[in-house]
Amino acid sequence: MDVETSLSWRGPYWYAGRRPRRSNTGDAPEDLDVALLKMFERGSNLPTALPAAIVVDVESLEAGRHDGFFDWLRAQIDTLAAEVPSYLLTGSDDVLPEELQATAIIDRVVPDDVLMMLICIHQRALLRSEEAQHRRQVFGRIPGFGTAPHHSGTSSLLVVGVSGRFLEWQDASDQKSEVVGAFDGNLAVEFMSKRAFDAVVVDAPYEDAVDYMQQIRRDARFAGLPVLAVCEREEDLVGLFRHGASDVLVGENRKETLAQRLRSAIRFGKRRRLADKILAESRMWLRQQINKGGLAIEIYSNYLQVCSDALAVRGLDLWEMRLEPESFGIAVGSPEERDEINTTLLSIADATSRDEDLVCLVRDIGPVAVLKNEAGITPLQKRIEAILTHTVR
Repeated sequence: MDVETSLSWRGPYWYAGRRPRRSNTGDAPEDLDVALLKMFERGSNLPTALPAAIVVDVESLEAGRHDGFFDWLRAQIDTLAAEVPSYLLTGSDDVLPEELQATAIIDRVVPDDVLMMLICIHQRALLRSEEAQHRRQVFGRIPGFGTAPHHSGTSSLLVVGVSGRFLEWQDASDQKSEVVGAFDGNLAVEFMSKRAFDAVVVDAPYEDAVDYMQQIRRDARFAGLPVLAVCEREEDLVGLFRHGASDVLVGENRKETLAQRLRSAIRFGKRRRLADKILAESRMWLRQQINKGGLAIEIYSNYLQVCSDALAVRGLDLWEMRLEPESFGIAVGSPEERDEINTTLLSIADATSRDEDLVCLVRDIGPVAVLKNEAGITPLQKRIEAILTHTVR
């Protein structure tokens, strides 16, 4: 997976049945967490503090006792100032609610550290999706740019392995999603490089499944793609999670439950693919602006305002780095030399930053990097200084 080890934003956890275990330094205190079932039984409204995530184990909802819980929870979520990751923890026989479109539906035996990693991944995915929306809003649609093969195509599910259950996956998947089969990991990666897939099911014996998932995860283009692994033996379940599965399907699932788990994964994958496409297109367009003197300062200022307002809702700040040569102890003797150094600085920043960070040349300002995480500043500074030491100095 697109592995994250820290939360993008801090906050309490809303939970029912399973309370996420903290593993991040500086996380919100446990006494701020919200026990959803207690709040529902009291008929209370939830606190306004934005949660880090919402986790509900459907096993905690006793039959008949909590009718209306998910309608109530959906109404509470709708009042939040920003979207947060939400999870349904389930088993193969549970009846899942239709009222809550969860970010992910996951087997309840998911280890604590894997659950936390998934929360970190999905937090970043939400920020990436919002970044894509902001760029589309500020920069507009960018005509004339082709789409990479792994971004294009209709909604699709890839099934890897030769278990003989291909028709079962077709039957359980959304009718709008095409289901494609691949015999092994090599063929899967080849297929994925030629067209878009929104989710992958690995249906193979344990050792083969681990190998196939590792082949998929090693390719940066597919590191964040939802991958569901089929588990025949319960003792292999935790191992599949730890080797890269976004969810593990144990034994025989109810058809309706299986369909909802697939839909959840495909919905997340489709959203991520759209964000990837917009970010890739805008990155190419921003590179072209260098030849036109840079991005107009009015457009840049508008972008900063839109992003700052959105991040502030989550208690986050936007970090702007001016990449002037003088900031790195470089004396510039001529406009031509400045242009050359600016190009070098932009190239280094572009290669070092995340793809949701904005790296561009701004007219009358120079090269800048706009980061969504303060932690990215120091590595970028060190990388620039290390390369410049061996090039222009």
